[in-house]
Amino acid sequence: MTDVQRRSVFRVPVADPGLLSAALFDDQGEAVGAIVLDLSRSGIGARLPAGVQVSRGVRLRCRVTFEEAELDTEVTVRNCVRNETSTRLGMEFTALAPLQDSILSRAVFRLQRYLLRRQQTRAVPRTTRLYSRAMA
Repeated sequence: MTDVQRRSVFRVPVADPGLLSAALFDDQGEAVGAIVLDLSRSGIGARLPAGVQVSRGVRLRCRVTFEEAELDTEVTVRNCVRNETSTRLGMEFTALAPLQDSILSRAVFRLQRYLLRRQQTRAVPRTTRLYSRAMA
């Protein structure tokens, strides 16, 4: 079974790290900044600096800042892959209130639109884009 078949919701890759920011907080309130790699209505993938120790099954507070809102909720670490330069976490949102779910849905939708626009811009030949601008 492939990853696509196992997932119940679409995961949107975050191509531009500046679109979202995230911080994870442990039980003592210590924060670690994270680079958001992907986002879905059920979870988030992020990269942490090397040396950060996190284990599967651990619950953390997660604050994701979008362009229009901030989401502060609980996540459970479902996957953890370490290498010499970073740690990649796959986390599931475990305590979303209805308003938070709505904020998250809008953010995922905006990311999808952003990616589609980028793909469409790349698919149109450069001469066509220049011609379109000249005609506008």
